[in-house]
Amino acid sequence: MPIIGEWRNPALKRCVGKQAYRRITIAEKVAERDSLRTGELIIGYQCFDCERFHVGHADESQKIARQRRGVNLPTTCPHCGEPIPEERRQAARESGNLTVYCSKKCSRKGAKKARNARRAQHAEEYAAWLERYEGER
Repeated sequence: MPIIGEWRNPALKRCVGKQAYRRITIAEKVAERDSLRTGELIIGYQCFDCERFHVGHADESQKIARQRRGVNLPTTCPHCGEPIPEERRQAARESGNLTVYCSKKCSRKGAKKARNARRAQHAEEYAAWLERYEGER
């Protein structure tokens, strides 16, 4: 018996609105960045429908598999020195983050400090590269 009507692929609905990446390495980098931003475990995975790579929240089994055992997280905030609440330490432990702050405010300040340090390092590397490049001419 022939199929009459239009077949609607349910796989298309599952991928709508999701960013698709060509390589798992890119998806994992995005997932790591998002995990650091949110404090939740976000992972890259290959989609069975489109065979590309997406980023999403991990389920409980993946969280348990990625928990770092025996890692001592700091008890005081590296930015302000205040004690870090246990629920923030637990969230960091579950997401695999080794850097934990006492509040979102300190987390933003710490991220800004790290970002500025990376930018300064990149500027130094660029200056060194430019000096070598100019010297070759």
